[in-house]
Amino acid sequence: MTHLATTAGPLAATAATSAAPAAVAHKITTSDAILAPLVVSFGAGVDSTAMVVGFWTYGVRPDLILFADTGDELEETYLHVWLFQAWLEAHGMPGITVVRRKPTKRAPYETIYENAWQNETLYDLAFGYHSCSAKWKVEPQDKYVDAYFRAHLDAGGTVTRCIGFDAGDRDSERACKSRGTFAAPKADPRWTYRYPLQEWGWDRAACIEVIRAAGAPVPIKSACGLCPARTKPEIVELRFTRPDVFARAVALEERARNGKHGLRSVKGLGRRFAWSECPSDPVAAAEWAKPKKRGGRRKKSTQLPLPLAA
Repeated sequence: MTHLATTAGPLAATAATSAAPAAVAHKITTSDAILAPLVVSFGAGVDSTAMVVGFWTYGVRPDLILFADTGDELEETYLHVWLFQAWLEAHGMPGITVVRRKPTKRAPYETIYENAWQNETLYDLAFGYHSCSAKWKVEPQDKYVDAYFRAHLDAGGTVTRCIGFDAGDRDSERACKSRGTFAAPKADPRWTYRYPLQEWGWDRAACIEVIRAAGAPVPIKSACGLCPARTKPEIVELRFTRPDVFARAVALEERARNGKHGLRSVKGLGRRFAWSECPSDPVAAAEWAKPKKRGGRRKKSTQLPLPLAA
């Protein structure tokens, strides 16, 4: 297997010190090489973990692996960062660098929860805005990368930024949308964005297979504890397994509802529903989480049947 090497000094991509696992080595070809300087946006979920494992498999050593901490990740996510850090060290890869948004005089909060609490509101996504990622994930990483590669950028160089969206339909759509989030409203000449998992053709199932084959820890879904994108089943699970997280969500909803802005357009963190609506009785909560049946007659499908596998 070909290992990448350049003469770019500290920006060089060098071979990983450990042998690649045969079970996944065949999935990456030499045409998938990504040259340094290379920065990984590590979200501590399945996709970004698989992306880093994929680089190790191919013998590519990123210059930076950045984890943007919003201050509201679940304990399981922080545990995964710690466990994967150990795996990286054992396999000759660079460690994870944690970056955070720095408070300012006008915005003196350190976490996304403090931001919402002090402003008596909910997370932006509850109102249909997608500024959470830009403010708490993208901006801290951009500032760190800009400072880290200052001399390189001043000399006219660019940095390759790798985002962990897999090759499944849902993430392929997310990748298209993210080009407006990560790449800013207009193209930033400092960065070149790549989506390695899509280039390699790895969907979520393949990502999990790759992680397990490499002996790395498989993480839970990566998202803020109070993420408005959480489904009702996920909220029910949090209510009974992480009552502290659920209580913080209910307190935030109440503060926003009774605060200076009020909640006129949404009911709560779930947008069309409030987390506080989740019943305390497990049976009732399970019923609450079931998808509602839509009324009306279903249209007869005109889709042709899929061919049987050979």
